[in-house]
Amino acid sequence: MKLPEAFIRQMQGELGAQAPAFFSTYEEEGMAGLRVSLRRGWTPPEDFAPVPWCPAGFYVPQGLRMGKEPLHAAGAYYLQEPSAMAPAAALGVRPGMRVLDLCAAPGGKSTQIADLLGGQGILVANEIHPARARILLENVERMGVPNAVVCNETPARIAARFGPWFDAVLVDAPCSGEGMFRRDPEAVAQWSAEAPARCHERQMEILEDAARCLRGGGTLVYSTCTILERENRAVTDAFLAAHPEFRRESFLLPGPAGEVSGGQITLWPQVHGTDGFYICKLRKDGEA
Repeated sequence: MKLPEAFIRQMQGELGAQAPAFFSTYEEEGMAGLRVSLRRGWTPPEDFAPVPWCPAGFYVPQGLRMGKEPLHAAGAYYLQEPSAMAPAAALGVRPGMRVLDLCAAPGGKSTQIADLLGGQGILVANEIHPARARILLENVERMGVPNAVVCNETPARIAARFGPWFDAVLVDAPCSGEGMFRRDPEAVAQWSAEAPARCHERQMEILEDAARCLRGGGTLVYSTCTILERENRAVTDAFLAAHPEFRRESFLLPGPAGEVSGGQITLWPQVHGTDGFYICKLRKDGEA
């Protein structure tokens, strides 16, 4: 795989001596995964190893193309890269909660949240782009989610309409996508050196709207599929500096990560065996 030269230089600067191990992962095939629907009752074969941080998640053996199976069309499982299952696990969803997935397409995290709700409470799944919102709706329907509302709105309009109504908010923010380079050549082709700075500004705007939607004492999880500091820790650091009512909160990510004591983690392919991913859990002061 030919990586952008600007990306190579940036990662060499950020990783130093760890850079060779990081770049060697681009010669490997990324790990595929699926998450079993808790409503359909299907169990994967024994050679599907479990994903440690998601009880319903499994690694798909290399060579299998599970997207063509009738069981997929019937909603028995959702194809999802294992690291993408981690943000919903960190969110701490329980039955009966009011949950907002603010940047929800194509629906992997929304349908995972719906399983954790167990048909109780409400999920509002929002996507700003109309075509992607239709894909989100199709996946919510395919997975048989009974208690969800799918919206096609800007985060600002969602915040203005709902206000601090939600117990938990997930912001899986649009990003420059370096974590997907191993499995998505289009992400490599579309990348530019200017993208992280543009994404940073947009991510800050979305987090501001997300904060307006969360009740006192509620949980906000911010995640991206990039490994760049500009879009990860720099975003959450700036957000916390502007919002003293929020604080990072530790969470458990079973497996190679374990206890995330600082409330934030970057998943690295050369360390955790996943695609590159960032997760930060925030708690808002106050009570419901």
